[in-house]
Amino acid sequence: MAKSPDVQLHISPAHPDYADALLAFELENRAHFEHWIASRGDLFYSKEAVRKSLEQAQWTANARTELHYLVWLGEEIIGRITLRGIEREQYFKASLGYRFSARYGGKGYASTAVNKIIEHALTELKLWRIEATIIANNLPSIGVIRKCGFTQYGHSHASILRNGIWMDALHFEKHAKQFDDGKLS
Repeated sequence: MAKSPDVQLHISPAHPDYADALLAFELENRAHFEHWIASRGDLFYSKEAVRKSLEQAQWTANARTELHYLVWLGEEIIGRITLRGIEREQYFKASLGYRFSARYGGKGYASTAVNKIIEHALTELKLWRIEATIIANNLPSIGVIRKCGFTQYGHSHASILRNGIWMDALHFEKHAKQFDDGKLS
C-alpha cells in the first residue's frame, strides 16, 4: 500500500520562531513565486524582515482577521497557507491563498494541506464559504483548488497586474457541508 502524502506532513500557525526555516523556504522559491505573485522586493529576504512578517501574522491571528499557516515536511517548510479577510458575521467567509515549494510540486502535499485548512475553516471556525482567486494560467494552483473540491464561479479579464502584464483571474468557492438550506446547524 502506498504511503499517504500527509504521513510526514504537519501544519502549524505561523510564529516568529520559525523565521530561519521560512527564510530558507522563501529564498529557495523566490523566482518560482514571483512568476505568479508580486515581488516582495529584496528587503524582504532577510531574517529580520521575515521575522517581522511572522510577528504581523501573529498579530492578525490574535485579531482573528487573518490566519497564517506553515506547512512542514519533517523539519522543512514546504508551503504557506493563509485565510484572509475572515468575516464571522453575515458572510462567514474567508479568502484562501497558498504557495508551495516548486521542489515538492506534484506529490499531493499542497492538496492535502489545503484540505486540512479548509476542513478547519469550515468546521472549527464555522465559516460558510471559502473563496480563492487564481491567475488563469496558473495550472498547478488551479489543479490543487479543483482537487480540493472548489468550483469556479467567475472569470475576471485583465484584472491582475503581474510583472507588467494584465492577467485574467479565475474565482473559486467552496461551501460548508454542515450548513443546511442556508441556516446554521
